[in-house]
Amino acid sequence: MGTGVPRIDRITIWAIDLPLRRPFTSATVAVASRRLGIVRIEAAGLAGWGEAAPVPGHTEDFAVTWAELSRAINDPIAGVTSIQPGLARAACEQALTDLAARREGRPLWEYLGASQPVHASAAIGIDANHQPDGEAIAVAVAGGYRHMKLKIDAATDLAELRRTLIDYPGISFGADANESLADCDRRQLRAIDRLGLAFLEQPGRATDLDWHRTLRAEIDTPLALDESAASAEGIHSLSATGAADIVTLKAGRFGTATTLRLAEEAIAHGLRARLGGLLESGIGRAHSVALAGRREFSVVGDIGASDLYFIDDLVDPPWQMNNGLLEQPTTPGIGVEIDEALLARHAFDSLSAE
Repeated sequence: MGTGVPRIDRITIWAIDLPLRRPFTSATVAVASRRLGIVRIEAAGLAGWGEAAPVPGHTEDFAVTWAELSRAINDPIAGVTSIQPGLARAACEQALTDLAARREGRPLWEYLGASQPVHASAAIGIDANHQPDGEAIAVAVAGGYRHMKLKIDAATDLAELRRTLIDYPGISFGADANESLADCDRRQLRAIDRLGLAFLEQPGRATDLDWHRTLRAEIDTPLALDESAASAEGIHSLSATGAADIVTLKAGRFGTATTLRLAEEAIAHGLRARLGGLLESGIGRAHSVALAGRREFSVVGDIGASDLYFIDDLVDPPWQMNNGLLEQPTTPGIGVEIDEALLARHAFDSLSAE
């Protein structure tokens, strides 16, 4: 697999606001819509698509990402290849990878060498009482989800959380604290350990790997690190320190090829890998679904169907779940068409260069 950089005929970028079906809240941020950067790269009569999906408090700001994308299109070839690492570069890499798969007439998942089924998972935010959103859980269960990641924070009532887990036997629940448990005492952390979660993600501060290493030795719940794995250097460090069992990687943060390389490196150091998400539209979701089919991603990731998050998605058909799985498309590239009328409706800026 190699994207290469073809002779680029045209690059177009859009800045959009895409409303969420329901507000999504974590320990650090609350969002009601997704401000996204969409990238289309055209070459030799074909077009590849990518997405930059900044999340306030988790990634660089949208303004930074949009500035990087805007600089990239000033000189299409030099701009795409020299853009600084980050969401903008990842979006351009996604578009080039989509383009490469289309040139070969293959679905993106096949081009990437994916072969395993992709289990859908619902990411559930927290409510005003610091509990995982019970209505969202009920909707996801009714929709057939059997895997969920619940947002929690230091004020989450663990007795109530336990009751929620008991109410849904047969569902695999992980929990994501987004660094919010760093100042909790060990009794609270041991109480979380007794919940029987599939994993506990990023309980402590991203930079404090020694804290995570010590916690990992004291609990049985597999420890996943996300914010600590925001760079290649971070992944190398957490591998060396024994701070985690699982590393969570995001294609929207690193780009397709880099995400796969980092997953391979993590596995070589004895870690398991899971594919996280940034509440992307169906464009970014397409890249994640294709990549999640790689066997390196042995832990169910954060990929759900379009209707779980969005009133209107940008792709046709929207991503749907069937018997708990997200089915890989059979047409070349990302396998879904972009609804450009909907894209234009939600855009508040756009730029294009040849």
